Amino acid sequence: MKTKFILHGGYTSEKNDLNQGYFTEMVNDVSDEGNILLVYFASKDEGIEEKFQKDSDRMKSLVGDKELSILKATKENFIEEVKSSDVIYIRGGDTQKLKATLDEYPEFLESIKGKTISGSSAGAYVLSKYYFTNSLNKVMEGYGCVPARVVCHYESKIHPAPEGVDPISEMEKYDSSLELILLKDYDWQVKEIEI
Repeated sequence: MKTKFILHGGYTSEKNDLNQGYFTEMVNDVSDEGNILLVYFASKDEGIEEKFQKDSDRMKSLVGDKELSILKATKENFIEEVKSSDVIYIRGGDTQKLKATLDEYPEFLESIKGKTISGSSAGAYVLSKYYFTNSLNKVMEGYGCVPARVVCHYESKIHPAPEGVDPISEMEKYDSSLELILLKDYDWQVKEIEI
């Protein structure tokens, strides 16, 4: 059974055509009366309600006549929420915080099989095998659901790599048999993978 991954380069809150396409890709994968789970484990605690409201409103504006349930993930019931959802959207923020939280749920990777999993920036990083983080200026390892090396915020003016650092050169030090995915801010790619 294939699992669909949608990887986004970052800054989903901006209103532009690329982000509109990204959200449309997610909601198109939900049937009438389906569920979308929004995961903010990478976010700072303040501002989550506002993000949830904006993301929910945006998704609802794209679904046409479909009735959807849009839920905000909780740490208490996370795996049950994942299992009952058609689409899981992992929003960006602090990758280390996100990974530390997801590490508490060893059954997470099994629970996402056959679903649509969307990750922006930190969300894309944890789903990949290797990723280059501008914030920490190094390559780190994700869960490897998407067998690729991922660079988000590629050539970003908003969140650039440290001066003199080339993320592509850094990534070349890691398993060159894996695809290198370069995602500029707002860019996104779909990968359907048997996991």
